[in-house]
Amino acid sequence: MIRLSAIELERLIKPKFGPKAPTAPKGKNRVNEQVAKLQAETKLHLHGLPAYVTEHRFHPTRRWRLDYAWPELMIAVEVHGGEHSNGRHTRGLGFTGDREKMNEAAICGWTVLEVTSAQVRSGQMRQWLDRIFEHKGVAA
Repeated sequence: MIRLSAIELERLIKPKFGPKAPTAPKGKNRVNEQVAKLQAETKLHLHGLPAYVTEHRFHPTRRWRLDYAWPELMIAVEVHGGEHSNGRHTRGLGFTGDREKMNEAAICGWTVLEVTSAQVRSGQMRQWLDRIFEHKGVAA
């Protein structure tokens, strides 16, 4: 005969995921939620600036895109999330690939502001953008 405590029994019969789960599953859904939250926060800080486009393809032959861009002014923002969680932008190949992309953007004449999620939240990104637009002679 097997004896189980009430806690052990509850662990066996309780669903692992779903509305009654003690914590949400980790993984892709959590990452997608964090990305959506960061995008919303970024767009909030871009409010009041000239109209921008998202996911702008800037290179004539590569499929690289800039997160937020003002193509007529050749100004862009790249938001690098996951900087404290071993995200793609902070690991070897991802970091190297980002350098290639940003160097090509510079060669093509783009002014690209690279920011972290913390710099978006603190308002630092907006301060830098205001200065870039001022330097280019564009009213923000």
